[in-house]
Amino acid sequence: MNLKRVQKLLILVAVLFVSLEADENILVYKIENKNHTISAQTVANGLEKNGYAVAKNQDMNAPYQKQFGNTLFESYNLMSVYHPDFAKKLVSNHDKSGMFVPFSIAVYQYKNDANLHLALLSGVGQEKILGFKEKLFEQLETLNKTTLQKILPNIQQESLSDATTDTKNKLYTTYTLDVDDEDADENYNQMMMVMEGNMEMGGFVVANYLNFNQKLQENDINDYIFYHSYSLCKLKIIYELSKKTPQAGAFAPCTMVIYHKKGSNKTNIVSLNINSLISMLSLKDVDLLKMLDDTQADMTTIINDSIE
Repeated sequence: MNLKRVQKLLILVAVLFVSLEADENILVYKIENKNHTISAQTVANGLEKNGYAVAKNQDMNAPYQKQFGNTLFESYNLMSVYHPDFAKKLVSNHDKSGMFVPFSIAVYQYKNDANLHLALLSGVGQEKILGFKEKLFEQLETLNKTTLQKILPNIQQESLSDATTDTKNKLYTTYTLDVDDEDADENYNQMMMVMEGNMEMGGFVVANYLNFNQKLQENDINDYIFYHSYSLCKLKIIYELSKKTPQAGAFAPCTMVIYHKKGSNKTNIVSLNINSLISMLSLKDVDLLKMLDDTQADMTTIINDSIE
């Protein structure tokens, strides 16, 4: 084999490796939708028929157009979704797993594009963020793939061209507060009064709220005094991200969970870090990276001010 053929082969292997590494964390699909007969609502309805709960199906394109006067998309929706059976098992096994209850699915179509696209995190991607292996994530990924294929039989998986970037930074942040069980509810209410006010002032929107403890109790799981899930969004951030890498919607809105386990005398706050987006989307745009770093700093300040 001559040198040029060896070089071409090495380049091909490198491209395949990069693509596989990216696809390992984020699943991206496309389906022909020239006549716009398929919408995000089509996907939401199909998920609900197959046992999923769609907590929110948020049109982002109209706010893009209204606030920024421009959009690249014919449609761009962010869905907050969970499967009740898997969600209760995941949270029962690992408190922090609620960071993906609900998880996000981005459904979007560019202007003048014949294809509708979907993006969501893989089981491997969720495991990497949380830092542990859990077969339930892999089983849920299999179910997600099977269900999407059932809803949209002609759907095809796309390949991402960018590899993930290694980072030593933690991909989520945990805050643990010493709070007696009998004071947990009162302390939570006081904390959230401050936090919600600070989030509003900082431009953060609670896109969806889920009292997941109610869902657990409906299934005779009574481990928690409370377990709250907040889906948080900052319109400017997702707008800028979606222009450069629309599959970023797989992370948005970001979920923050606040829970207090019975007998622990501790309230925990777990939130997704901006580093997870930077790492898995291999972001390199300097201005966007600064915006994301500033957003992470703002969110950290908001939480710290709320728990002091």
